[in-house]
Amino acid sequence: MKAHILTIVLFILILFLSHSAQGAEADAQRQIIESAKKEGKLVFYTSVETEFARVLTSGFEAKYPFVKTDIFRSSHDRIFSRLNVERKAGTFAADVLSVGEFETYHMQKRGLLTPYKAPSAAVYPEGFKDPDGYWTDFYDNLIVSAYNTTRVKREELPKSYEDLLHPRWRRRMVLDRNEDRWFANMLHHMGEKKGMEFMQALAKQEVAIRSGRSLITQLMAAGEFDLQIVAYWYRPYLMKKQGAPVDWFSLDPAFVALHPISIIERAPHLNAAKLFVEYVLSEDGQRLLAQRGREPVRPGIRPEGYPNHLKVVPSRVELAEKLADYTRRYESLFVK
Repeated sequence: MKAHILTIVLFILILFLSHSAQGAEADAQRQIIESAKKEGKLVFYTSVETEFARVLTSGFEAKYPFVKTDIFRSSHDRIFSRLNVERKAGTFAADVLSVGEFETYHMQKRGLLTPYKAPSAAVYPEGFKDPDGYWTDFYDNLIVSAYNTTRVKREELPKSYEDLLHPRWRRRMVLDRNEDRWFANMLHHMGEKKGMEFMQALAKQEVAIRSGRSLITQLMAAGEFDLQIVAYWYRPYLMKKQGAPVDWFSLDPAFVALHPISIIERAPHLNAAKLFVEYVLSEDGQRLLAQRGREPVRPGIRPEGYPNHLKVVPSRVELAEKLADYTRRYESLFVK
């Protein structure tokens, strides 16, 4: 009887604490909303396509019409340069940042970001968010390989990366000239010695080099190449749906390129920034991405056709520390 009573008491206590925590979280969110109303503005610095960025800000403004958003869309380098100039001048315009995972890492190291653990980030898996809250990945690009279906039979496809070294693939493959991040992740996964041996052997296959993954996929569909070693899944998937002679396959591991979102240090509209990050990571924001064919990170939300059976491996952001060295080695092997 005593044990039964103790169990009931513990249950009631847990229930009370849970409701108290939820109430405190709701109060904090209300305070953020009220403060964001006074700020009335959000400035978003991003390297994603302008149309895609506007989809996010339009959804956000529909939910929070009292916040008006401005977008500065540019390359990673120009965004970094602009932030540095603003800080030297003592002006702070930007609130939220979204660039590649390696650029995010360097901006965090330079003190350009401030931590914020959005409530929705709690369900995001390890490897897709910074443990201290400096960034959370909000959409991915799944890395696969693609091929021309009129020039390659499905049964001929490589089953592993090592199969790319077979003589049949000599002078038939292509890589983007900027695959230094894939190169870095491959060396980390294979181990430095084995990875470099593989890359040296792959370079001897006389792999063609072009610029722009999407353009490469189009050129492959036109018959210029037979196999694209590194492709973003959504491109061959959509092209196949449209009738192009392309398809995709996956080699193990299936890496994903991350696209983190962060709040910038000394953001002038900090509460609006918190609302925006939370919206982007929430079910509403993530479903909006999926409807546009993007690859959300939030568990259980994926675009049409997404290969859920694949075991994906997130890009290792800490590899950014030696990116210059990886770039030099990649270019020395492949970019002649």
